[in-house]
Amino acid sequence: MRGAQARNAFTLIELLVVIAIIATLVAILLPAVQQAREAARRSSCKNNLKQIGIALHNYHDTYNTLPPGYVRTAASGTVPNYSYGWSTQIFPFMEQPALYDATLGTYPNMDNAVANATSNAQMKNAIAAYRCPSDTGPQANDKFAFGGTNYLATSNYVGNNDRNGNAGNSTTWPTSLFVRGNTARGVFWQNSRCRFADVVDGLSNTLIVGERSWELNNPSARKRQCDAASVYGTPSPWDGDNQGTYGNLTPGAGDPGYLRAMFAYGFAKINDRNEVSATPTVDNYNFTNPATSGPVENDACKFGYASQHKGGMQAVMGDGRVEFISENISHTPAALDGTNMGVFDKLLNRRDGQVTGF
Repeated sequence: MRGAQARNAFTLIELLVVIAIIATLVAILLPAVQQAREAARRSSCKNNLKQIGIALHNYHDTYNTLPPGYVRTAASGTVPNYSYGWSTQIFPFMEQPALYDATLGTYPNMDNAVANATSNAQMKNAIAAYRCPSDTGPQANDKFAFGGTNYLATSNYVGNNDRNGNAGNSTTWPTSLFVRGNTARGVFWQNSRCRFADVVDGLSNTLIVGERSWELNNPSARKRQCDAASVYGTPSPWDGDNQGTYGNLTPGAGDPGYLRAMFAYGFAKINDRNEVSATPTVDNYNFTNPATSGPVENDACKFGYASQHKGGMQAVMGDGRVEFISENISHTPAALDGTNMGVFDKLLNRRDGQVTGF
């Protein structure tokens, strides 16, 4: 009787079983791997915001004020006239002293920094501390042109200008979007000098800087285009004189919302996936959410806060801590100050005298 011969390979059935097992394991493990990667990206984003919070505190310790939201440097009507924003002012406290010296330190007027070939090239480079790793936006933000097709570095972090812009207690989208003067209830505005003492509701109860992503996923419709922000400031500070209506935001066509390159305000909710028309009503966010219709210029998240983190966004509070704020946080943008305000409205108002419970 001959001995049994040794097998040198799997049978077809055995091979198919092994492949099925591997496929099952991949299907089980892949979501966990993706979640772990997003958790790491979110943690890195939180560290960026923490660094920004520390930098703002160090700036305040040095100058006894938070940095100006943006600096208006010339007479109205000057074209072009670009303005550095708050995020450039804190470069020395963000471990970017060389970049500060190449831009604001050497060229106090941003026009001159943009016009200089060497500094302009540096201003196009991404700065990791101003980018959320979860975001998919480009290195240079082509939604804010500093002359022709000259685009500067993208940022994912915007300063708190106001709780609902110039809407007051109106239920319609404000025709003048941001608040340029010191009536702003946030902490950043034109030539602002907001001290910690001016945050009368308490630093722990006031949002200072939050996120805005390049785009926003939308399960029921097309992605929303949020445009993120610009590291260096605004390409048109004079747009604040007449911000125009919401439905005219085409870059390069007199964008009436260029202050959004640095600021956000809370008329739209966090991660707002709706669109608005030129004269929308806000009653309980009765915006439209079409699957394909409507231009990207009307996406509500362009002026508010948004992120790629599922369920909300991260923000720096006045005391320097970083919090994750749910997109479902209570929010009543049309309410009068102190009357039926949502928690999010209170966080964006430094002087409403209300307990946030946050």
